[in-house]
Amino acid sequence: MKSLEVIFFDTNKIDLNHLLGSTFLSDANLEELSRFKMDETKKEKACSFILKNKYVRDYHVNKFDKPVSDVCYFNVSHSKGLVVFIKDEVPVGIDIEKVRPVSNDLIDYISSIEENKYIKSESNFYEVWTNKESLSKCIGTGIKDKIKEIPALPINGKKEYKNRVFYCFTINYSDAIISITRESDEPFVVKIVEEKL
Repeated sequence: MKSLEVIFFDTNKIDLNHLLGSTFLSDANLEELSRFKMDETKKEKACSFILKNKYVRDYHVNKFDKPVSDVCYFNVSHSKGLVVFIKDEVPVGIDIEKVRPVSNDLIDYISSIEENKYIKSESNFYEVWTNKESLSKCIGTGIKDKIKEIPALPINGKKEYKNRVFYCFTINYSDAIISITRESDEPFVVKIVEEKL
């Protein structure tokens, strides 16, 4: 069975100046980071740049504003100071969301009838949300379609979307939900690796 590493980093545990001093940040990265006012946002963005520069190096941004490489597939996500990164040989998407309260209006807005029945808790909601987000990131567009039409179920397993086959895997880690979607019908397992930057 395929095994994938998810690089996990908690920016809440590190000083912003330490991140900004990383040798994996380019002058262009530092200039872009200077445009953000909030330290939390700067930390997440700095960590995202560091992980991409450390594990991918050569990448550019496509027409959907997604960083892409000619030699591998990769994806980054962040939520409330938590950052995850994944790299693969097939298209892959990842999403992380810190579990927190959610309104019924938001549940109704994003979920199909079946998904709405599945959602019994905040964790269930974020399983649905991160599945939709990781799938849309895997195909490279982000959420451009009607969000209810992006399939989240099964939470773990094979699904078809836009005449393509995907396999999804979702875990709860560090009070957050992480979903990974690969363009493949092959099951896989995930190993979380906590990055020390």
